[in-house]
Amino acid sequence: MKLSAKIKLKRLEIIAIVEKNHALYPRILLNDLKGYDLDETFLEIVVDRTYEFMPEDIGKIQHQLEQLLAVAIYAYTPNQLPDSHREKLLAMARVI
Repeated sequence: MKLSAKIKLKRLEIIAIVEKNHALYPRILLNDLKGYDLDETFLEIVVDRTYEFMPEDIGKIQHQLEQLLAVAIYAYTPNQLPDSHREKLLAMARVI
């Protein structure tokens, strides 16, 4: 099954995992040159922190999403993105 199909099928589970770990608004970070179906070995996502967010929550999100989607997950908050590219990356990100 293509990664995009897995994400669509498990959308509510993805959102539940993110919210359970004190984050909101999961978005997929896309490369300028390719969509996420072309490289199904990993997925980069960005989430917004809630006031309850702790540093270990990002690791929990990554681990739980890896278990759910069976691909490597790299999860970030907007502040973890490079300053020089942050606005561009966030503008290109797709809401899950």
